[in-house]
Amino acid sequence: MKKGIHPEMKLITVKCACGTEHKFYSTRENVRIDVCSSCHPFYKGSRGAGAFVDTEGRIEKFKKKYNLD
Repeated sequence: MKKGIHPEMKLITVKCACGTEHKFYSTRENVRIDVCSSCHPFYKGSRGAGAFVDTEGRIEKFKKKYNLD
């Protein structure tokens, strides 16, 4: 790598709105996020492991449109 052109990477703590903290390397000092793997419904498994979060019936609408049932 060429010297002097790359930003310095630092180990930082990323804070989620739910209160969970994660450690990452970044060029920024403070990072805050709205959702993380601890609070997002897809990762929590509240709808089953690997289930799609489909609140508006988009999957059913697609299947009906193309006769995939």
